[in-house]
Amino acid sequence: MNLIPVKIGIIVFFLVYSVFTFSLFNFRKRIDMHYYKPFLLGGTAFLSIFIVQMPLQRLLVNSLFWNAWSDILKAFLYASISGFVQEFFKVLVIFFRKDKILSGASAGAGFGFIEATFLLSSVTSFSVIAIVERLFAVIFHISSTSLIMYGATRKKFFLYYLIISLVHTGVNTIVVMYQMHKIALVPTEVFVAIIASVLFIISICLYKKQLRATVI
Repeated sequence: MNLIPVKIGIIVFFLVYSVFTFSLFNFRKRIDMHYYKPFLLGGTAFLSIFIVQMPLQRLLVNSLFWNAWSDILKAFLYASISGFVQEFFKVLVIFFRKDKILSGASAGAGFGFIEATFLLSSVTSFSVIAIVERLFAVIFHISSTSLIMYGATRKKFFLYYLIISLVHTGVNTIVVMYQMHKIALVPTEVFVAIIASVLFIISICLYKKQLRATVI
């Protein structure tokens, strides 16, 4: 079976999905086209996985104490690298933009889009659950980045960065535990979906709250 048309279709679908999900932050108003820049910057932040995250994870796995740790601690430490690195580079590329929350959401959408297309285009077969997982991953990246940038507008960047990175670590810990065959697939996906959805609702509510405060 020729998977090239399928992969192209997935790329187009996730591009539209990522942009649409980002637009939900201000659905009644036209999203200015200049938000394509943080979207692209968020996409480039995905490179941090290969440049920073994976080398650090290899160092961790090859450390002298790796085999002495429990499976839960291994999963947590391994996941913490991805959580803190990804959140750092997603906000780094758009930190000095004026419209921080929407720029953060756009950068998260770009990161999630590139991540989804990279992971799904590298496989030889597709499953519904893998695609659904990526849908919620995009939501998670949009929410987490926008929340950190909301914290930046409140002069609490480091606090929000720490909290969101720990939440990201918690989510990834569950995923790593699944990969270690310690947790079943369905509970893992349900957990990720719930966290992503809750963060998305919170991030939109906080953005709306800030809009109302600005108008007043």
